[in-house]
Amino acid sequence: MRWMILAAVALLAACAADPGKPSAIEASADTIVAELALERGDCRAATDKYASAAAAAQAPEATVKRALEVALDCQQFAAAEKLAPLWRKRAPGSADAARMEGLIALRLGRNAAAAAAFRDAVRLSGDEPGKALAGLAQAAATTGNDFGTYRALRSAFDTKTLDSPALVLLGNLALESYVFGDARSFAESAIARDPQSAPAQQLLAQVLAGSDDAAGAIAAANAARRIDSKGQVFTLAETLVQLDRIEEARIELERLLQDDDAGPQAERRLALLAFREGDVQEAAGRFSQRLRTGDDPAEALFYLGALAERHGNGQAALEMYDRLVQAGAGLIARRRAAAVLMKQGKRAEAFAMLDAQEADKPGAVVDIVLAKSALLLDNGAAADALPLLDAALERFPAHPGLEYQRALTLESAGRVRDSIAAFDSLHRKRPEDPGLMNALGYTLADHGQSLSRANRLIDGALALTPDNPAILDSQGWVRFRRGEAAQALAPLTRAYRLSRDTEIAAHWGEVLWSLGREGEARTIWARALARDPDSRRLKATLERHVPAPAQTPTPPQ
Repeated sequence: MRWMILAAVALLAACAADPGKPSAIEASADTIVAELALERGDCRAATDKYASAAAAAQAPEATVKRALEVALDCQQFAAAEKLAPLWRKRAPGSADAARMEGLIALRLGRNAAAAAAFRDAVRLSGDEPGKALAGLAQAAATTGNDFGTYRALRSAFDTKTLDSPALVLLGNLALESYVFGDARSFAESAIARDPQSAPAQQLLAQVLAGSDDAAGAIAAANAARRIDSKGQVFTLAETLVQLDRIEEARIELERLLQDDDAGPQAERRLALLAFREGDVQEAAGRFSQRLRTGDDPAEALFYLGALAERHGNGQAALEMYDRLVQAGAGLIARRRAAAVLMKQGKRAEAFAMLDAQEADKPGAVVDIVLAKSALLLDNGAAADALPLLDAALERFPAHPGLEYQRALTLESAGRVRDSIAAFDSLHRKRPEDPGLMNALGYTLADHGQSLSRANRLIDGALALTPDNPAILDSQGWVRFRRGEAAQALAPLTRAYRLSRDTEIAAHWGEVLWSLGREGEARTIWARALARDPDSRRLKATLERHVPAPAQTPTPPQ
């Protein structure tokens, strides 16, 4: 380390003594200072210095690539967005440079820019289309932008050149982005190219189930199983669950328990299904058995901890989560344990539980801030989350996750006008992002503001991703807020069938209640409460419409 310090001093002295020295000398000094900053954990300073080095006129391509690598590792996305074009300029024929520019654009929700960069990457790589698609899809999976990934990749390839597996891959991306029409088209094209493609039939089953075509979905699931009886053994059960034909799915899984190869996985799926449906006793029994037999003990511990939480047994839940933490389960287990501690009023202990993850993995700083702010929101302390987010944004400017969370937190803290302004600012920067259109439109609708604009925003989001349950929920909710309860039912019904989300259940039931269909509303709320007994939104809805029975006073002795 001492030689680096001495070298840095010498270079800086040379630059100071002779300002006319080539900029490459200053760039070299900046890279050394940047590495020193990394050594002491000062990511932002390291990024700034590397960015300065990369901007020098004579900076080599390797310096620009290293600067970009540091910016991404340090989650300095504003700097990364500026560095990516520099790499493209230094290496205009590099497919890797074009690919990286697209990935950064996806991170920042700039979907059109990502599509343009990916088109260049495909053209420059010269790879066979299916191979190029698979590589880009794998890299883009880390960006957290499913819709942008699908749109960019869809734009980058001529689908006529893709074989059946590549079409299935693109179809699955469309399905995950809630563009079911495209997903069905890709599945059918894949089947036309290869009638014996079991993955294509499985994709078709998923799409048709999501489109409420039960007969078609079951037929496609059975076709997938006929083609590949081993690989598609659970496709019918999965399709039945998606169709909400739960008893039939259970029967199918019980049948598969008798299969020596499929039995352990069938047991797991029965346990998960019981948990999903709120059947606490069955889920606990099945996960306990899996823990005893050693079949994926980490998963069993996680769900047993969640079941203990549902029973209000925080201590048992903490013991389960602590075993997971000790086994190296990471932030997921720590977040669950921290949530239990927060409910017990132990904020300092909850935060310490999360902070310990940063000691293990320094790159987890942003994730920990997001986890802390989410805990505070869930426990009615949104105002306390804002300083955390503001401080994090000082260290990680333009971080999309932090910016989005801050806008949500402002709303929860009662600063509705500021929240709308924050979402509006993000929407202007990312006008093609349906998630932001929805967030802004929903926030306006939920507070009865600018309902016409809210409706336009949500309709625009649905035009991009027409089967997205969160956006369908927003469409129903804005219609309800506009006094159009009857017109709100269709999107809310479909949204709930697609997702079984508790907040959507609260909205759906509220609309039904307003239309005098109180029995249906109660049924929907009861089922949703069994699945998610801690839902604050659902509990608040129930308190408004289904007051708890009055306690009978104890007669005087």
